[in-house]
Amino acid sequence: MKPLLFIVFFLLSFMEQRTDALWYIKVFKAKGLDKKYQLSSFLQPTYIRADFNGDSLEDVALTITEKSTNRKGILLIHKKSNNIYIFGAGTNFGSGGNNFKWIDRWGLYNNKTASEAQFDEATGDMIDGKEIKLNHPGILLEDHEDGAFISGGILYWNGKNYSWIHQGE
Repeated sequence: MKPLLFIVFFLLSFMEQRTDALWYIKVFKAKGLDKKYQLSSFLQPTYIRADFNGDSLEDVALTITEKSTNRKGILLIHKKSNNIYIFGAGTNFGSGGNNFKWIDRWGLYNNKTASEAQFDEATGDMIDGKEIKLNHPGILLEDHEDGAFISGGILYWNGKNYSWIHQGE
């Protein structure tokens, strides 16, 4: 009898995890985002999971495309609140602009600090970086040329909203 109970418990647990694994698709549709955006695969992987805002629940970042303009971007959904944040895809964000088509790599950024590129206002030349403390994982967005990193940024939760840390040129 005990092996049968174990199998039933295992299957129920697996089904619950599988159903919960796609919670963000339900949010995407429930918030009507599917009318303006489509889930996209312009970056691999097509989604990243982490606790981006420090509430101990795994949030998700997805690649999206604005249907009317074909602008690329990222949709981030907080699991606990189902709050949504759109970067690119027609919405300006940091020096990333309103179209993230320039990104050719992205990934989870787990370092506790990041160096933000600083520029001389008069000349536009890059000068020393400013160290930023990160309390939660961020999302690293990168542009490469001939396999070498050129520029990009880190999306991160500053405790109130998402901010941009400019990297590179």
